[in-house]
Amino acid sequence: MVDDSKSPSPDKLESSPPEGESLLSQPVYTFYKLQTPLFALAKCAQNSDAQGQLTAAVDDLLNELQSKFDNVSAEMFGKLDDMTKRLDELEASLAASSGAGASSPAT
Repeated sequence: MVDDSKSPSPDKLESSPPEGESLLSQPVYTFYKLQTPLFALAKCAQNSDAQGQLTAAVDDLLNELQSKFDNVSAEMFGKLDDMTKRLDELEASLAASSGAGASSPAT
């Protein structure tokens, strides 16, 4: 069991050891306290990297959806054009048959 009464808390660490003590008697907290900003920086970089990866994934998904939407739109406009042509042909054929029926004598 470690005796915590001899180890000062991380907030109360001194920059130099008390008189008669060496740096080796200082608790491990000193190293941790010095490294904490580096860990925070590394974590921030990881978060930034994760955020960048998420942004890239969302951009890829949006580009893929835009491409699919463009393809579906082009197909729909093509089908509408085909339907328009077929309706025009049907109207012309109905007009021709009704015109031919009116000009032929009734028996």
